[in-house]
Amino acid sequence: MPKAPTPKRKPWQEERVSHGRRLHDNSKFYNGRPWRKVSKAYRSENPLCECKECKELERVLPAQVVDHVKGLQYLLDNNLDPYDWKELQSMNKKCHDKKSGRDAHKNKIL
Repeated sequence: MPKAPTPKRKPWQEERVSHGRRLHDNSKFYNGRPWRKVSKAYRSENPLCECKECKELERVLPAQVVDHVKGLQYLLDNNLDPYDWKELQSMNKKCHDKKSGRDAHKNKIL
């Protein structure tokens, strides 16, 4: 099976920093096969957006993303199963980006 190319970094370039937006790198979890399988299965069972805003406005939009209701890091810190369907919700991309942005700013230390 072919391997993904290793990223090449010029020696004079500094390592990229996320400017404090992301406290934990969860890319390994979200790019892993178990999460992709659970996400796909959950979206097939719940094809419509389940967020609070869409329910309040009675909008019916197709789901594009599966989101952890309490957040992945909360689940991992409290030894809860991140693949548990009770902790998931399907959302469209716009609603997910809004929620993620609010959560990122809520956790910021001022």
